[in-house]
Amino acid sequence: MFMNELVLFPVRKLGACLLALALIVPATSVQATNPIRIAIAYDLGGRGDHGINDAVAVGVDAIKKKFGLTSLDVREMVTNGSESDREKRLQFLADANYALVIAVGSAYAKAVNVVCLANPNTQFAIINDSSVANLNVSNMTFQNSDGAYLAGVLAGAATKSNKVGFIGPVALANIYADFQLGVASVKPKAITYSQISDYVSAKDVQSLSTRGADVIFSEWSTTSDVQDSFATLSTKQHPLYLIGVSPDQYFLLNKNGQKFLLGAVTRRLDLATEDVMIAALHSVTIEDVLDPNLGIFGQLYSVKSGGESMALTNLGSAYSKPVAIAIKALKAGKIKLSN
Repeated sequence: MFMNELVLFPVRKLGACLLALALIVPATSVQATNPIRIAIAYDLGGRGDHGINDAVAVGVDAIKKKFGLTSLDVREMVTNGSESDREKRLQFLADANYALVIAVGSAYAKAVNVVCLANPNTQFAIINDSSVANLNVSNMTFQNSDGAYLAGVLAGAATKSNKVGFIGPVALANIYADFQLGVASVKPKAITYSQISDYVSAKDVQSLSTRGADVIFSEWSTTSDVQDSFATLSTKQHPLYLIGVSPDQYFLLNKNGQKFLLGAVTRRLDLATEDVMIAALHSVTIEDVLDPNLGIFGQLYSVKSGGESMALTNLGSAYSKPVAIAIKALKAGKIKLSN
């Protein structure tokens, strides 16, 4: 099902295994017999950031309501953004004997890695990251290749110049091939260009535009530089269109951005948060093996599992059919991606 405007948090849907677990133990009995406390360490900005913090908060509120939890059961804190503050807050929560400490966003990865080693009896989770290798950490992460493929399908369907672009950090360079595959599935003769760097700027967008790309998929979420540059580079004679990532890129909600935003790959951080909280309330840990070589555990969300999709704006709604077909194919396992 697709949206005619960008919606960050679709209707809640629990994973099948954890839903079954929740049905076995009635919600009312969890509080009565097992008063487990959970802590949330939000990233800079906390609630109200229109980004990853708000996405996680949707999941937190859903579980608090479902199980009748209060602020005594679920504690929420916000970092000031410094590395030392992140570590201090996580250590404080571990010292306070919270059964599960949830860190929001990959910026917490270093702090979680340090604090989890010092507190082996505390269970940690990090939302939207897959880099912390320890058995007492659940890495709740997303299948980036699925999103890149969907972005490629949308870009291929929307391009008029038959030239599209990809912008992203080095850590996500491997999904460029999946983006290309998505483009080729709807526009075989289209040419794709990439600008991959950990220091993305307006010059990268300009470079792609100069080469003729009229639709660009941006995985750059650190700053709004990519989106801001569209406002000056996109003209009536040579319009540019953007595909982003939600909720990572909170700035997509900017009113000016709606003029050229086709849609955004959506990652269900709320779903990941709900799943890890439900597991804790039932004294279960989420520890699927994500990388056996590095010893990384947690859960991977994909289009097939309902954890990742594509939200279309009014501007991108004209291309809902090819995107819908691509989602159906991914769910059926008919698309072989590189990752």
